[in-house]
Order: sequence, then structure tokens, then C-alpha cells
Amino acid sequence: MTNPFFRPAPNPQAIWTYAGFWMRVVAYLIDSVVLWVVLALLGMLLVPPSLSVSIFDPQPTGGSGGDYRISYIQPADYTIISTMPHLHWNGNGLFEIISLILPAAYYILCESSRAQATPGKLLCGMRVTDLQGNRITVPRAMGRYFGKYLSAFILGIGFLMVMWTERKQALHDILAGTCVIRRQPRAQAPQPAQWN
Repeated sequence: MTNPFFRPAPNPQAIWTYAGFWMRVVAYLIDSVVLWVVLALLGMLLVPPSLSVSIFDPQPTGGSGGDYRISYIQPADYTIISTMPHLHWNGNGLFEIISLILPAAYYILCESSRAQATPGKLLCGMRVTDLQGNRITVPRAMGRYFGKYLSAFILGIGFLMVMWTERKQALHDILAGTCVIRRQPRAQAPQPAQWN
């Protein structure tokens, strides 16, 4: 039974809360797909495929000095057998250098921009801020990005810290003085009904 003296608010009020672990994972997966597509397109433009490949010789023959193919053929000296596609070294190193620089630039520039987020974080309603909720600078975004290597180096525990820290910060967030916030709807308190 509803109270005739109160009516619910017409629109929920948005609030900012600290972003949890699983929402950050979803944003990371979206960003990974974006980066993978961009790198795949750049790879096709920068490193044309070889003209011919021998079944008995996994090394490329022909082409422009390199081989950029998604392939299931592994050279004989690989110690780990894998059925996953892998990218061959293309010979000049340009694509490999870009594949290291592009993800760093993507995260650093997006998170220090006016949007304060990568496309994945934007789709999940998240922003990266400093501890006072302000936009972060490029140096702080760099510290956050490279701090992720430390978070990964300690067996990923740095990422899992989001689950138990007070502000849901990963190790790289603590090191850089940042946090990730998420916009969530919250219903307003019921308003007194207007008598007509």
C-alpha cells in the first residue's frame, strides 16, 4: 500500500561512487578490443604480408622484408606449443615499437583529457581522478600507467587490491594518487504530495 502523502521523485539523482573491480575489468576488456582493432589495422598497413610461405620452411619468402600474418605455424625452436594465433616479428621493428607506444599513449592521453577516461571507462560510466576528484595531469597519468606493470609483476595482486582498499584503489592508483569513480543512479527521497 502506498502512502498518499508522498510520491516518488520523477528522476533518479546520479551520484559518484568508487568503481569496483568487475566494472573495471569490463572497461579494460572494451579498451583491449579497441586497441587490438587499431593495432591490427596498423599492422596490415605497415607490414604487408609475404608473397609465399613454404609448409616445410616456416620462415617467410618474398614480401617486403617481413611477415605479418596471424599464423598457427610455430618455428621448431619454440619450447611452448601454442594453438593461439601469434604475430611474427616483421623484421624492421616499426610495428613492434608502435605496439608498445600506442597503448601507453591511449591510456595516458585519454585519462588526462577532459573526458578523464578511456572509451571503455566512458561506456561504463567511469572517470579517473585525483584524490580530490579533479582531472589528473599527464605526468600523473603516466605514473598510473607504468605503475600497472608493478601491479602485474606481483602476480596481479596490485589489481586485486581494488577489492579491499577503502577507495577501491589498485596499487598503481595508490602510487599515482588516483582513484576511479563511477556514476550511479540513486533515487531521491520521496517528496510530499501536492494537495490539489
